[in-house]
Amino acid sequence: MTDLPWTPDFDSWPITHGAMATTHTGDVLSVTWSDGATSQYHALLLRENSADPATIHPKAREMCLSPCAIPPELEICAAGVEDNGAIWVRFSDATRSAFHPGWLRGIAWFGEEQPPAPVLWRGEDQPEPPSFDGPEALSDPAVFLQWLEALRDYGVARLRGLPQEDGLLERIVTRIGPVRESNFGRQYTLEIKDDPDSQAFTSDMLLQHIDLPTRETPHGLQFLYTRDNTTTGGEGLYADAYRIAEDMRLEEPAHFHSLVTDVWEYSNRARGSDYRGWGPVVETDPAGHITGIRYNTFLRAPLKAPVHVQRRAYKAYRAFCARAQDARYLMAFRYAPGDLLAFDNRRALHGRAGYEAKGGTRFIEGIYADRDDLQSRIRTLRRQMRAEAEAGAGVGA
Repeated sequence: MTDLPWTPDFDSWPITHGAMATTHTGDVLSVTWSDGATSQYHALLLRENSADPATIHPKAREMCLSPCAIPPELEICAAGVEDNGAIWVRFSDATRSAFHPGWLRGIAWFGEEQPPAPVLWRGEDQPEPPSFDGPEALSDPAVFLQWLEALRDYGVARLRGLPQEDGLLERIVTRIGPVRESNFGRQYTLEIKDDPDSQAFTSDMLLQHIDLPTRETPHGLQFLYTRDNTTTGGEGLYADAYRIAEDMRLEEPAHFHSLVTDVWEYSNRARGSDYRGWGPVVETDPAGHITGIRYNTFLRAPLKAPVHVQRRAYKAYRAFCARAQDARYLMAFRYAPGDLLAFDNRRALHGRAGYEAKGGTRFIEGIYADRDDLQSRIRTLRRQMRAEAEAGAGVGA
């Protein structure tokens, strides 16, 4: 089907079910599909997505017509299924549009959709991050996609066996999306500083935390590339904060309520900057799904609140902290040369055992990016693979 209408996006829409029949009443179009399902569409939804250059820009694939240019009482006058499977509609403003069946089926409402559930883990069950061969991931888009999907699902994922190359970390990260700079610069090196502006730049133990809770929106992803490590100690200590929060939702509901409602302030303690951010420890969406964590014991400011709020909030914070340090939750592993560890900075708490710097070297580079870039790259890689599969099968879109 090479003559199907184009769609108001750049995605590839497989035709899993063909349109069998249409009916319309006033401003509603109903489509019956080959699997017996029926979907309904409002006239304005269809008209705003009409695949014609006056409505959708053919290059940008964005709506270029003002919604106010469409009659508010728009109705559907006629509709049907064309020989090639497209669904055509004639509107009361005299516009005739045709819609790609894969797209029309794909955007249909068949009930509330649940977001993909993250894979929750405890260190006792998941002692190592999901790991992939680094050179293979860089040469094979399918393996690169598997690494990204593991990062999305587990909140932590690792590439192993990468070569030692200057600039390699940034080249890998920018395959996902733009680098997000911070007060530590575009890229930073975890090294011991004589005058550190963070405990990260010492050899001391670090309690589990997220980075940069002092920002309005903390950086979403962090990447650590180990160039060399011959020191003793310094193991990475990671915990799934979503797992901790869900366990507290069930086992300590009063503390969980405080974690999602009481707002804490975080402030960086550097001499040359003064960032401050506010938020609850556990962020949730309207349906109650956990969407982010803002937790860092050493950047947390004193709580400005009535005493009864202080009492419950400090108790809840301590309860969360106890779990974050509990060995049952911790994933502990050594940073090996050639490893690139990626993790969701707003989900995976990370810490470090103290290490002995004398008699060894430790060279770890770091970069931040954002969650949006991860999700976008996963979608575009999937889109490319669908398009290649369809082209190989001789199917047009």
